[in-house]
Parts: sequence; structure tokens; C-alpha cells
Amino acid sequence: MRPILLLVTSLAATGLAAPINGILNDVYGFTSDLAEFYARVGKHIGDLKRIGDSSPTCDISKATLPPQASGLPAPPAGQKLLHVAVGRGTQNYTCAHSLPDVKPVAVGALATLYNASCLAANYPDLIAIAPDVAINIPLPPDPSTPFPPANLELLGHHYFSNATTPIFNLDTTAEHQYGIAISKKKAQMDAPTNAVKGENGVGDGAVAWLYLETINGTVGGYKSVYRVNTAGGQPPESCANMPSSFTVQYAADYYFYGE
Repeated sequence: MRPILLLVTSLAATGLAAPINGILNDVYGFTSDLAEFYARVGKHIGDLKRIGDSSPTCDISKATLPPQASGLPAPPAGQKLLHVAVGRGTQNYTCAHSLPDVKPVAVGALATLYNASCLAANYPDLIAIAPDVAINIPLPPDPSTPFPPANLELLGHHYFSNATTPIFNLDTTAEHQYGIAISKKKAQMDAPTNAVKGENGVGDGAVAWLYLETINGTVGGYKSVYRVNTAGGQPPESCANMPSSFTVQYAADYYFYGE
């Protein structure tokens, strides 16, 4: 069975845990976004049954940024897509004072990145809503555990070396040495108005979509990184009654371009 067919077939099996006759299986915390994800998986399973073993392979060149990302600079000429990841973690903030006229200050993020290249290459409708599902699923205690519901494998880790320098470390294991992208923000756009605001649809909004360029120290030929399809991550408007530091749950898709 080809890899992508195996992936979607496994998703269908996971879909059996969906609500039946109003009875909820709460393994992941069932939501309308997860229901939509399963519904789309079901459609793809039907399509694969009709075409038999002629299912698509994992050709990442077929993957593209979502249409809404046209508000960001296009990938520069000569760059090709290297990886697509679903990121799940937190946006981090500080408050100098817990006062209504003080606004939270962003001080970076911390996220685990899961390999979604094959999903993006063949099922753009699934990768588009993957963060909406992911934000409601706690990270596994062991990062090497596949991330549900698509059982995505670990690709790397996202963190900041300082408040303005995002790092994407894709040197995960001895077998998977994909390099490190050290970047700086070059452009951003507001998330779409219908973006998921936070966990269970409750929160202060989705963080901006970003276009990042890599800087000195990058390993692996990476040139640019896009953060798109964001869910959650925005802080409250004010620091009133907030602690000096806090985190906000988020999820997003990351597209890595390079040589």
C-alpha cells in the first residue's frame, strides 16, 4: 500500500472513534473541527476506493501555500518547498504590570513540529484545517509519539533564541538531520476573520500569518519560512489581572522553502 493511501486509511480507522448516536468518544476531545476533518477523510477514502491502487505518492512539489497567503510575499524565484509541518505549542508573553493600560509583550514561542509534507502535497483541504484540530489536542508527553488524528511523525522543534529570532531545529534524531533554520520576520498579515480563536473555539484570536527569511547560522539550505493557517495564540488586549509571564496555546502550519 502506498504511503499516502496508508495515511488516509489509518485516518479512516481513527475516524471510527467519532461520535455515534450522540455518544462521545473523548480520546482527543471531540469538536466540530475534528468532525469536519473526519468528514473530509471519509470523502478521500471513498475517492481512493474508486481509483484503487493508483493513489498519489508523496510528491511535495504538489504542495502550495493556501490562497489567502497571497497577502504575504510569494516564495522567491529559485526556491522550492522542502518541508511542511504542523506546529503545536504556545505563544509566550510578558506583562510589566497587571494594569488595564499595559499591553502584553510577545517574547517568542515554543512548539513541536510534526511532518505534514505528504498531507499537504495530496490533501490541501486537510492541511488547511489541521491546526484547527491540533489546538484541541494536548501534546504527547513523548515528542517522538505520532501526533493525532493524522498520526504525524516528529519533524523538529520551534523556539526563539531571543524575543525576535525564531529558530526551527529539524535535526531531530540521528536518522533525521534536516538542518536548522534561523530566521527573522520580514512580513505579516492578519489571520482570516474566521480563524479559530483558541482552544474549543474560545480565546482572543489567531496569531498573524508570517513570512520569515533565514539569517546567518542556518544549516540545510533553508531560505524562507511561512507560518499560515494559524489557530489561537493571541493574548488578551490588556495585562489587567494577568501574571508577569504567561502562555497562550496555538497551532499553525509551517512551510519551509530553500535550495
